[in-house]
Amino acid sequence: MTIEELLQRAETATTHPPLPPGGIPLQRVPAWIRWPLRLFILPFIHLELMAEKIAKWIIRPPFEQKGACKRRGNCCHYILLPEVKDGFFKWGTLLLFWQTEIYGFYLRQRVESEGKPILVMGCRYLQTDGSCSRYLFRPKVCRSWPLIEIFGRPRLLKGCGYAIKLRDSYARKHPELVVLQNFEKERKANDKNPQ
Repeated sequence: MTIEELLQRAETATTHPPLPPGGIPLQRVPAWIRWPLRLFILPFIHLELMAEKIAKWIIRPPFEQKGACKRRGNCCHYILLPEVKDGFFKWGTLLLFWQTEIYGFYLRQRVESEGKPILVMGCRYLQTDGSCSRYLFRPKVCRSWPLIEIFGRPRLLKGCGYAIKLRDSYARKHPELVVLQNFEKERKANDKNPQ
């Protein structure tokens, strides 16, 4: 399965995807170790997010976020993280351990995008109503969704409640972005209504 097919599935899903064979794996690290670690790392997450906000205030991204989360939970079923290959210090194994044992994600599958391996994770703290049972302690990947970067295209799932709008100041300075945005709208409309 390609990453595009996976994102299409996440956008159109009306029910929760099936759990991995054998169900969600149990976490081996006890809660009395996990939660102090998450509490310890939380201020650093907030510092990083604050630094990103300052950077976006200084260098404004061409796009801005509108709307609010509809709590469908689809983004929490398909969390995409780059897979880091193990080197001398086994960083890939350590990062996967952190994501699964400390943050509570679980591995759904591995896919490739542009030749790079991607981990497709699910979150064990997602509730049936689409809300997060550990919302205050959520990791940075959850706090920074949808992704609106200074460079590159914004990323979100259709139907999530958020919309991405090109800033008026960029539309005036960069008419090619307006053409790109209009092309994307036409492409999506054609995808919905093929002739």
